[in-house]
Amino acid sequence: MILSYDALILTESAYRHGFDEDDVVEVVERPCLVIVNRRGRSYGYEILGQNAGGAYLLLAAKLVEYHDRTVLRVYHVNRMKDSDRRRYLRHVRR
Repeated sequence: MILSYDALILTESAYRHGFDEDDVVEVVERPCLVIVNRRGRSYGYEILGQNAGGAYLLLAAKLVEYHDRTVLRVYHVNRMKDSDRRRYLRHVRR
């Protein structure tokens, strides 16, 4: 994981597709592909990875400062599209 953060939080919208904190932790602790938003880091990241159950997940997240800590705020978790999965697999197989 190339992002450095102290805590992880999920917004209410992140639960919409049936995934939870455990799935997010599994994705960020395993080999993953982090893509900076086209508009820049201040707009957030897409994180592509796999959970322990084998599901290929895409996380939309943003690093925010909360008091004196850096927090990874995840606001979307869903299954990857086929094109995203191929891109992820090309990256992790290197």
